[in-house]
Order: sequence, then structure tokens, then C-alpha cells
Amino acid sequence: MSIYFALEFFGYSFAAMFAIMNPIGAVPPMVALTDGYSTKDRLSTIKKAIFMAGGMLFGFVALGAYIFQGLGITINDFKVAGGILLFKVAFDMLQGKISNTKLSKEEGEEGKVREDVGIVPIGTPLLAGPGSITTAILLNAKADTFQLKFVFILALVILLIVSYAVLYFSSSIGRRLGKTGTTVISRVMGLLLASIAVELIASGIIAIAMTY
Repeated sequence: MSIYFALEFFGYSFAAMFAIMNPIGAVPPMVALTDGYSTKDRLSTIKKAIFMAGGMLFGFVALGAYIFQGLGITINDFKVAGGILLFKVAFDMLQGKISNTKLSKEEGEEGKVREDVGIVPIGTPLLAGPGSITTAILLNAKADTFQLKFVFILALVILLIVSYAVLYFSSSIGRRLGKTGTTVISRVMGLLLASIAVELIASGIIAIAMTY
């Protein structure tokens, strides 16, 4: 495997996961839910959010193949279904709102009264929701060699570190970007995610059609 191909796959994996997790979009909920927290409590909340998101993603990546076998579905079936889900998330992001597949109104309201908001709703489903889990499983399946799987895991680890930094500086980022800036970034991420979703749906349908 060439270094160029590895770097290309790293960039693709990081961009796809960054777009669906969208830590920038998590800034407003993070600021609102931790309003009045001490520095120590905010750090604790951020750590819980990152560990929860990482645990969910790595857990489903490790169990993805077994889930497919147990349910009797193929990766191509999952590509089509996952692509449709990702397109729904992307469409909501293009409209400048948080998709209800990531954070429902009930979960948002519940998060305001929960003590561990880092776990729910920030860690999951805001960062590691159905869309993020689906994307991680598909990317892991696409990495068909040990080297590519290592590259994907590395991209996921770096993304979690970046997400930690974004949440850590969420107050400053929120003040500098404002609601408009956050919405613009989310829309750009939504456009990128929509493109990835279309690619997944198309490749899944073509692969399924070729089996008949």
C-alpha cells in the first residue's frame, strides 16, 4: 500500500467522520448545557462526552461484522440504508439545524436537567449518534487491509482529540463564530456529508444489482 493511498484514505475517513460528528455544531448545546459550570465541572463533562463518544464508535466498529452476520445483511445493504440516513442528516445540516436523528427535542430537554450532560446528550447522540456510528462501521468495512484499518483508527483517534479541543474552547468559539458562523460551517459539513451519502447509496445499489 502506497503512502499516498494511505493519506488519501486518512483524509477521506477524517473528513467523513468530522462532517457527521460535526463538533462545531455541538458548540451551542455545549455552551447552553454547561452554563454556570465551574472549570473543573466543564472539564469533567468534556472528558465524559469524548469517552462516551469514543466508546460508542469503537464498540460498534468492533462489533459491526458480527451484527451483520447476526442480522443476515450484507455491507452493501447497509451502505444503501446508511447512505439514506446520512443524507437525511446532511439535509437537516444544510438547513442549518441539528438533525433529530442526532438530538431530538426530548433529549435536548432531558439534557438540561441531567447531571451527566457529557454522557447524554453531548457524548451520545450529539457526537456519537446513529449517523456517526453508521459512518464508522462503513468506513471500517471499506478498510479491507490491516494497514487501512490502522489508518482509519488513527483518523478516529485524532478526530476525538480535535473534538475534545473544540468542546474545551467551546465558549470562545461560540463567541467568535456566533450562531451565524456555526450555521455556515454546519451547512458546509452538510454538503460534504450529502456527497458521501450519495456515493454510498450509488455504490451499494450497483453492488447489489451485480449480484442478481
